[in-house]
Amino acid sequence: MARSTPVRLFLVLIVLVAMLALLAFILNAAQFGLSLWQQLQTAPLWLKILVGVFSSLMLGFGAWLGWRILRPPRSSAKSTSKPPTAAEIEAHLEAASAAGINTDSAAAELHELARRRKLETVHLALFGEISSGKSSLINALLPDARLETGIIGGTTTRIEHYVWQRESGDKVVLVDVPGLNQVERAYDQSVMDEAQRAHVVIFVCDGDLTRDEHQALQPLLQLKKPLIIALNKVDRYSAADQQLIRGQLGERFAADPQVTITAIATCPVRAVIKVAADGSEHEETQPLPPQIEELQQAVQAALDNNLALLEQLRDTAIFALTARKLEQSRAAHRETESAALVKTYTRRAVAGGLAAISPGTDILIQGYLGSRMVKSLCELYEAPVRDIELQKLITLTQQQARTALPLLLAVTGNAAKAFPGVGTLAGGLMHAVAYGLIFDALGRAVVQTLETRGELRPAPASLMFRDNLVSNAESHARKLLRLALDVRDEQRHDKDSQ
Repeated sequence: MARSTPVRLFLVLIVLVAMLALLAFILNAAQFGLSLWQQLQTAPLWLKILVGVFSSLMLGFGAWLGWRILRPPRSSAKSTSKPPTAAEIEAHLEAASAAGINTDSAAAELHELARRRKLETVHLALFGEISSGKSSLINALLPDARLETGIIGGTTTRIEHYVWQRESGDKVVLVDVPGLNQVERAYDQSVMDEAQRAHVVIFVCDGDLTRDEHQALQPLLQLKKPLIIALNKVDRYSAADQQLIRGQLGERFAADPQVTITAIATCPVRAVIKVAADGSEHEETQPLPPQIEELQQAVQAALDNNLALLEQLRDTAIFALTARKLEQSRAAHRETESAALVKTYTRRAVAGGLAAISPGTDILIQGYLGSRMVKSLCELYEAPVRDIELQKLITLTQQQARTALPLLLAVTGNAAKAFPGVGTLAGGLMHAVAYGLIFDALGRAVVQTLETRGELRPAPASLMFRDNLVSNAESHARKLLRLALDVRDEQRHDKDSQ
């Protein structure tokens, strides 16, 4: 839509005013600069130095501020941690074992590494998505292996080892693993573990990588594991399509020089026209020899390049795998021990509530018991705790517990209906169960905070504590009510036996 004449005149006027203002600013700045220069000519030396220093500081600050504004943002990608050494792994295993952590799975990796070192054979792991052609590739490399292949995904359901006699005379162990992304995905972790143990990994695909495939390769790329991408079923693609796919794969791994891209066809076929006796024609397919020469050359190049380096990379990858399994065992140990600690202190809170002189005596949050539980959990998770943080957590949870106590008593009373005769008892039992609910919620909140943040954070822990108080409160109340009845019976038995 064309602008009207008054609007255009108004825009012209604004431009003229702006230009006049800019010209006035420049002239004033020039006049001020000349005046300052003339005054400095007759000024004392100390004033000249002071003006020079002040001007330099202002220019330096302006340059620094401009650099901070214009500099490229820092990469948000997390830097990969350095893989542990053999000595560090041994030290971690000894410390974990001394702490009562089950280190069997981590130690088994070191035993397997020692076994493979004695064999002095190179291990090649073949893995990829289901139905990508891994088993067919081994059939092509080892015709006598007689692996089962088929069109139904997930033919391989366990890890198999086969010996491949190369043309150079060396023996290589081929490791066939289950395909990734099977229906139950129960094999995915074992697949990745076996790939990490190998010297060289052959990843079989039949097209450009999917997101899951690319994601599965990241741990291996971070460890600089030699990787050969075997683009299978290339006989189905035209030359232009092959070049396009290989180009896409090359772009994905442009920053990973240890990756080699090859094209193979494990079960190639060709179409032929058959002429029958009556002169009719029909099309048939004929199998062709496998086209795996490019892959064989890539494997040969990887093994001939630097076998000592392959051994070092294999060892480093297994050390990283051992460290991960040790951390998983430590996490499982902490989960079990933390649940036992929370249960123990919750029982003590219930017992203390039953022994209180009067119902409602707050023995839970402000006392020694709550502080000891939090400190014990922090020791278990190797998280330092300061008294100021502990006191802040106790204060926050105490406030929330006092507010929630009437609700918890009501929930406990409702849960007591499942226990005949309990609902008519005095409030001491109900308060003991309410204290148990508060203590259980506090313990679980501390554990959740330590697991997610690695340290004790009072504010987030208090929010989790509040959520835990109302989450499945009646179900927890029934369990704690049964516990309270057992504790009361034990207290009465001890009292009678004295």
